[in-house]
Amino acid sequence: MGQQKEDRNSSHPLASNGGRGEDGITAHQRGAPRSHFIRVQGVDLHCLEWGTATAPPLLLLHGGAAHAHWWDHIAPALAQDYHVFALDLRGHGDSGWFMPPAYEVEDYAADVAEVITALHLTQAVLIGHSLGGFVAMRYAVATPQMVRALVVVDIGMRLGGSRFMQLLRTVPPPAYKDEADLLARFRLLPAATSASPALLRNIARHSVRVHLDGSLRLTCDRATFTHGPRDLRGQLAQMRCPTLFMRGEKSDNVSAATLHAMVTLCPRARGVEIAGAGHHVFLDQPQAFLGAVQTFLRAVSDK
Repeated sequence: MGQQKEDRNSSHPLASNGGRGEDGITAHQRGAPRSHFIRVQGVDLHCLEWGTATAPPLLLLHGGAAHAHWWDHIAPALAQDYHVFALDLRGHGDSGWFMPPAYEVEDYAADVAEVITALHLTQAVLIGHSLGGFVAMRYAVATPQMVRALVVVDIGMRLGGSRFMQLLRTVPPPAYKDEADLLARFRLLPAATSASPALLRNIARHSVRVHLDGSLRLTCDRATFTHGPRDLRGQLAQMRCPTLFMRGEKSDNVSAATLHAMVTLCPRARGVEIAGAGHHVFLDQPQAFLGAVQTFLRAVSDK
């Protein structure tokens, strides 16, 4: 059974900007998401919601060490056609931490299943970036009847075993003395990105909360940094839903050869490479990302 760590303060003073905040993103551009918590295995999982309940459902899954607000600039556009939810994976964002740690791919996929059931998201579209993309594939393999379509962003068929992430897990998390310090030192993981400064500021502000000593600490449980090795190569043929595999042209995470192999193995898949993007595809090139996703989803809807 999981439980939240007691020293986590749930307030986000840096993220509560009315009108146009200092990050340059207006409330309208944010789409004014609604916030929900869903109890799963004794821990509250947090998700954001855009759009109307009459539209077909779409679930967004962020990558490792990230959170649901990474999708703030993407979700409102998707909500023109879909009822959009963005989940904070366990141990990330405003979702609870598990003690003892339980952050394997199967744990995340089980949470997705429970959230989809709780929200009554029949035949949902799943879009996942990095770790979230791997979790989405794992869920689609296990429950193909529940997935309308799948978009997997810059993640390959194998996960886990990174020595760098194992080392990073043991390093004490950074503490930021104030907002200025946060915005000066905050970096993505991996750090390389061409995202706009306004977008990075928005992500940074939602990545921390006030610690008991007054410092700003990252919301992510560092125990989430490592996973047991997993390989889906032999299971991709079981994914029967229309699938879009996407990589960034400059990505070091997924090669063009891996993208081609995944498309070949998956029965109803296509692949796309986003020019000028690295691993953080939808941050680096948001319009190109949206264009590719919307084109794919329109083709799925027409069938």
